[in-house]
Amino acid sequence: MKPHSTHPQLAGADFDRALNAGSDSILPSSGFAESVMTAVTREATTPAPISFPWKRALPGLVAAGAMAVLLIVAVVVLLRSTPAAAPASTVDLQTVLAPVLHHATAALWLTVSLLVSVASLLFCRRLISSN
Repeated sequence: MKPHSTHPQLAGADFDRALNAGSDSILPSSGFAESVMTAVTREATTPAPISFPWKRALPGLVAAGAMAVLLIVAVVVLLRSTPAAAPASTVDLQTVLAPVLHHATAALWLTVSLLVSVASLLFCRRLISSN
């Protein structure tokens, strides 16, 4: 036996009558079609967005990735070269970096890093001013 349904079955004609009954009473406000067409025209005439210059950014991204890898390798090598007698809990950043910072080449690396920073800022400034 078929269970009793609380929702009556509607025929296709009932759907058409229900959907078309109120279509005559709803009218758009004055100027609606014109404002929609103005918006469509404005969207159609706007230029496409400028794509990101990946060809110019790729060398910098590759260099930044290489420097990050070199930094990680240097930190791992530096941490492995610490004395084995000291427990890991007593080794702090200052004792690990002290030998590196007291070498004569520390000033050279500081100068190189400052020059790279200044060069990258000047390069960015040149790129911005050329456009």
